[in-house]
Amino acid sequence: MKYEIIEKSWSKRRKLDEQVEITDIEFKDFAKVHNHFCKMIVTYSDGKSERLVARVVYSDINQHWIVDGMSVAVRLKDEDEAQ
Repeated sequence: MKYEIIEKSWSKRRKLDEQVEITDIEFKDFAKVHNHFCKMIVTYSDGKSERLVARVVYSDINQHWIVDGMSVAVRLKDEDEAQ
C-alpha cells in the first residue's frame, strides 16, 4: 500500500520538539470503509515503534483516503498516482 505521511505540528508558538523520522508504517485490520478503525504500527528511525488505534476516513471534497492515528496520519495514494 502506498501512502504519504501528513506532517503534524502541535507546537504552534512553542519551540519545536526534536522528532525522529518515521521509517515504516504497517496496518492491521485495515479496510477502505469510512469511519473504520484499524491498528497502525509505526516504526521510527531510532528503532522504537508504537501501536496506534487509527480511523480510516474518506474525504469527499479532496477525493482521497486518510488513516489517522492522531499522532501520525497518512494519505493513501492510488496505484496510478504512485507511478
